[in-house]
Amino acid sequence: MKSAIGNRQSAIRFGIWDFGFRILPIALALLGCAAGVRGGEARRLVRVWDGATPMGTYMIVTVYAADEAAGRAAIAAAFARVEEIEAATSHFREASDLSRLNQAAGGPAMAVSKDLWALLRRSAEVSEETDGAFDVTVGPLMALWKKTWQKGKAPSEAETAAARALVDWRAVWLDPKEPRARLLKPGMQLDLGGIGKGYAVDQALAVLRERGIPAALADMGGNVGAYGAPPERDAWLVGIRDPSRPGKILPKPIRLLNQGIATSGDYEQFGLVAGRRESHILDPRTGRPIEGMTSVTVVARDATTADGYSTALSVLGPEKAVAFAEKRPGVEVMIMYERDGKVQTVRSRGFARLEVTAGGG
Repeated sequence: MKSAIGNRQSAIRFGIWDFGFRILPIALALLGCAAGVRGGEARRLVRVWDGATPMGTYMIVTVYAADEAAGRAAIAAAFARVEEIEAATSHFREASDLSRLNQAAGGPAMAVSKDLWALLRRSAEVSEETDGAFDVTVGPLMALWKKTWQKGKAPSEAETAAARALVDWRAVWLDPKEPRARLLKPGMQLDLGGIGKGYAVDQALAVLRERGIPAALADMGGNVGAYGAPPERDAWLVGIRDPSRPGKILPKPIRLLNQGIATSGDYEQFGLVAGRRESHILDPRTGRPIEGMTSVTVVARDATTADGYSTALSVLGPEKAVAFAEKRPGVEVMIMYERDGKVQTVRSRGFARLEVTAGGG
């Protein structure tokens, strides 16, 4: 699972192809091929963007709106929705429902917010799909390895085993009909760092839709969701950071239309243990950092799924990750990994269809 230590600033950072617009520090881009918002409607729309710093990271929302005032009001409403989610689901906030649930681990069921309930339900689905490669009960392991990275010394086998004994996604009880939850084991700790930002992006986009915004893109720390398309364009484009070249992006941007995209990787966030670089992504099944997975990019039908899957597929490894994606409609993955001292790249069969070449296709 991804660490919630610091911010994700993600394993990707998005560059921009923007045809004359101001360059932003994230991935937004426009490229024309077929139909986006067209004709008179396109001429009436204005591009508006704004940024904020929720959940310990940056967030930038870009919309096309009837006028600037409408765009800014919609973006403000989207940010307010994200704040509502953070207030309920952050384990850094003592008063959040997540913190209260952690503190009550081993006790009776308690009422929780609809957002936390929805996130835990979706997390359980991803955990089941991936045979536990994704697990939001990874909190005790994350806390253990955070101390390890601060000290520069690996935890003992006994310490790892003790923390690992508290990690079990099946020990999260969820009422199937109403927002109530329970952690069955004393000492369990939830950490939504591997899926929460994607969920917040999806909810922000939902607010923008409700406000009548025809096209929007939201990026929270590298978790991106988009719907509609910019005027006279057929999609948004996002650029994936090249892990081998700091500050650079891979040559082929990704076409994004009514989808989410997320990248997990260890080349920006990592710990050092006895001089050895350790990934910030932990395998909840072994209790140890994953190895060799440099960058895992997932495109899915929504940002929540892309976020959770990018975490899980980092744990599964390249071969199993590609097989996983190819069994699921609407899911594509690109993986950069180290093997025999070399960085190699593998993609699911449909990933290439999302990539845009210099010629526009």
